[in-house]
Amino acid sequence: MKLLRKSTTSFFGAVFLFVFFLSPSHLVVASEIPAIQKHIQNGGYALAQDGKILHASKLKIPFIPASTIKLVTSLAALKILGPDFRFHTKFFIDKEQNLIIQGFGDPFLISEKVTRITQRIADLGISEINNIILDDYAFALDSVTDGSTGSKNPYDVNNSALAVNFNTLPLNVYRRAKILSPEAQTPYISLMGQVGANLSTGYHRVNVDAFPRQNKLSNSLRYCGELFQALLKKQRINVKGTITHGKRTEGSLLLLDVTASETVEELIESCLLSSNNFMANQLYLALGAKRFGFPATWQKSRLVMAEFIADDLKLSPNQITMVEGSGLSNKNRITAEALILVLEHFRTHASLIPIKYGTRMKSGTLNKSGVFCYAGYIPNGKSSRAFVILLNQKHNRRDQILKILYQQ
Repeated sequence: MKLLRKSTTSFFGAVFLFVFFLSPSHLVVASEIPAIQKHIQNGGYALAQDGKILHASKLKIPFIPASTIKLVTSLAALKILGPDFRFHTKFFIDKEQNLIIQGFGDPFLISEKVTRITQRIADLGISEINNIILDDYAFALDSVTDGSTGSKNPYDVNNSALAVNFNTLPLNVYRRAKILSPEAQTPYISLMGQVGANLSTGYHRVNVDAFPRQNKLSNSLRYCGELFQALLKKQRINVKGTITHGKRTEGSLLLLDVTASETVEELIESCLLSSNNFMANQLYLALGAKRFGFPATWQKSRLVMAEFIADDLKLSPNQITMVEGSGLSNKNRITAEALILVLEHFRTHASLIPIKYGTRMKSGTLNKSGVFCYAGYIPNGKSSRAFVILLNQKHNRRDQILKILYQQ
């Protein structure tokens, strides 16, 4: 797995004249575009540039934003954590020769990174360990992500201070119950056999916690432990004991303090491109820990986001309401007015937003809830114009609306 960049070519063109003023606290209601109105049963849109707005409808009505709320999370992370902030994970050895892995929420602890870590442990001269103790106490979450249904879909995974591969398990299921790992960098582990027994033939990438656990250890922690165990063995490090859940003990020796190679800015680029809910909420939870200290909680992060929205964006809870940072929850709300302002603040980081239809924009979709949104920048020569489309309705008409905005 790698951080990705992606671009496409444009097939629209546009020329707009903007005549209305945009300020942090107020947007003057602009003229509507009649051709757009027939596509909207319940929703709003806005188009703006350089502090001015031309066309808009339902500016001040809050709608469910789905994944376009990731722009707010990303903006807060850039401001509060900083673009160069990096997550870290600590590794200790205790008197009983137990390896203790202490997580602090790295959202990109993937198999390739685990391989490099186990190589470093081997380079320290360690050839044998007893138990693998997993310490995830830097997060104290009282619930799963609001909006999660616990399905096997990757977007429904749980957040944790210590998780590998975004808490998604890859596996191939063959006939006669043969199960293998489909990735060269991810070795087969026994959890794959347990999960694969519940799946049909073919390739799968699933939410690891959607399946029954075998013991008190959660599937996500078991996944982490088994992956480290398998890759330690590849480094000829003998793991004699078991995988357990526990806290780092006093007197344990720090082996490694592994700083992530990815900066927050790079994580945001990857998160927005893949619309990864796990990554977005790891960033969201890190905000609470940064402001109030560990353990990270949903409530701490909600307080931090409320402060950011009020103090930095000068917006009210009636304009932005966030209960989590990915857009999975139907309780999140944002107005077109507020999202336009977020885009204006985001301009210096616009290159982090993926390109679709020749336009830098973030989509947001909750099919079952009838949520279809876009937010981004329509190119106009050397400049661009911020636009927002928020639809909460049965029929998805965002592409038609975007095309009309281009063709004015």
